[in-house]
Amino acid sequence: MQSNKMDKYSVKVFVSFKPGINDPQAITIAATIYNLGFENISNFSTGKLFHFSIQASSITEAKKTASEICEKLLANPVIENYEVEVN
Repeated sequence: MQSNKMDKYSVKVFVSFKPGINDPQAITIAATIYNLGFENISNFSTGKLFHFSIQASSITEAKKTASEICEKLLANPVIENYEVEVN
């Protein structure tokens, strides 16, 4: 009988707005940064970072599972992009 060895993978997911999507939080923060005297800051954006672990038989399977989680819950694919990092 062959056993399916499951390894534990560390996952990081970064979710951010797609280009052209209004980011009101970033606009507010950027204005405050400017008002604090930091006038050399531009192109400010916000995002969400998620950390979790996945039990999987391979890194490919772990990435696939993480991407499915992003598509179904962590990101709104209409207005957000996501990046998955698995180690």
